[in-house]
Amino acid sequence: MGWKLIEIAVLSMMCAGVCAQMASAEVTRICDGMKFPEGPAYDGKQHLYFSQASAAAIARVSLDGKVEPEWMKGSSGQTPLRFTNTNGLTFFKDGSLFACDNKRNAIVRIWPDQRCEIYASHWNSEPFRGPNDLAFDDKGNLFFTDPTGSRLDNPVGPVYRVEAETRKVTRVAGGMAFPNGLAFSRDGRWLFVAESQKNRIVRFSVRGDGMLGPLEAFADLAEAGKGEPDGIAVDTEGNVWVAHYGTHQVLVVSPDGGIAARYPMPEGKGDGPTNVEFAGKDMRTLYITDPTTGALLRMRAPVAGLKLFCAP
Repeated sequence: MGWKLIEIAVLSMMCAGVCAQMASAEVTRICDGMKFPEGPAYDGKQHLYFSQASAAAIARVSLDGKVEPEWMKGSSGQTPLRFTNTNGLTFFKDGSLFACDNKRNAIVRIWPDQRCEIYASHWNSEPFRGPNDLAFDDKGNLFFTDPTGSRLDNPVGPVYRVEAETRKVTRVAGGMAFPNGLAFSRDGRWLFVAESQKNRIVRFSVRGDGMLGPLEAFADLAEAGKGEPDGIAVDTEGNVWVAHYGTHQVLVVSPDGGIAARYPMPEGKGDGPTNVEFAGKDMRTLYITDPTTGALLRMRAPVAGLKLFCAP
């Protein structure tokens, strides 16, 4: 499929006393017709993977643009075990792919040979409600959000941690109105979380024992428009890149919490985008999922993204 190149400009703005950078970006449509694309994950080599959240399939695209829409299909069967419908994805250093399975209400691990296993499904005796996004810390512990059922009038959304050695699940944060995307700072001292229904990014200090400090407000996104932050990623300069669902923008939040730039996405009549992921040899290619048009987009970022902890 040919690529459609669209030149877009970052809108100038003033917000919280911070002047947005003037820049331009060329957005490439890699593919469209996908079934609610979500959760892009870079394997550290030659491919990006993403969920087709409403089609029980995980797609794969090479960095040169070759698309395999059904790299792997899910199944509700138990033998052999497969995922059902996935959302957030991330890779571990051994090449296995971890997925938030929102029908099994579990974290599923997919090995390079496509074997699958349930990695975590309960906290104490309570099943998860619907895992959404996930990230490893520098010790290999897996953190993930579980927002289903949480909202503004019922802010009960938690973050869980799965201990690397024992798979013990600990509830490390709660009380949020739909916690969504999450990402660690470069030094691992902070965990950023998109609190979607409050249109803001919050953060938690990460203690030496892997527990989290109290919730801190980090970035109010109201001035970017009435939307909800979804997936997030951090770059090497400490900026947080935010897929701002509802305004059809990717926002860049500076380390002081101000909005430094706004990248409007092409064909922005709908609500997307949902997720962002840095990839490529220099980690300056940003992939963006847009379920409104069923598209996977990409653009060159002015700064490199962080290589994730435990990435292959």
